[in-house]
Amino acid sequence: MKVKTLCVVLLSILVTSCNIRHAKNIKDCEFSLNSVSNVSVNNVALDSKNILKSLTLLTQIMSVGKTSEIPISFLAELKIENPNNEKAELSALEWILLIRDIEVATGVVDQKVKIGANQTTLVTIPVETNTNVLKKLSPQEINTLVTNLSNSRGLPRNSVLKVKPAIKIGKKMLKTPNYFTIDVSGK
Repeated sequence: MKVKTLCVVLLSILVTSCNIRHAKNIKDCEFSLNSVSNVSVNNVALDSKNILKSLTLLTQIMSVGKTSEIPISFLAELKIENPNNEKAELSALEWILLIRDIEVATGVVDQKVKIGANQTTLVTIPVETNTNVLKKLSPQEINTLVTNLSNSRGLPRNSVLKVKPAIKIGKKMLKTPNYFTIDVSGK
């Protein structure tokens, strides 16, 4: 009985040690925006295939003058590159999208992600703007945001995505102490 208990304790120490090492490797990873897709404004999809419809919708939205009350949503695909010789791992990814230093959307991607040694992986972040916060942006800034997103230029020049990886060790979720800042400005 003592041998079984000792084996279980040693195994749990080994697993925890590996998890901590994989969690430490995430600090060396490079985070960047890979792409933006599935853009919608006020629940109407904007895409290059229906550019005329998209431009008509955008014009209507801008003419009403209440752009700050209209939700904007899209999928941001985050690329994570692991330069380590061992895998990196995260259990969740807390994120904040800022435009002109204004927090316009926040969330958590609650999925386990393993990035192999010297490998790259993609994580999709579903973004939906907070309409109350958009009131702090000018109609021109909102127009630039929607236009850039709809024609795949990315986010406006003054945009930043902050991410904070976390890993579950045992029953505890441990977060990195600081956010990683990713410049996601349009090109």
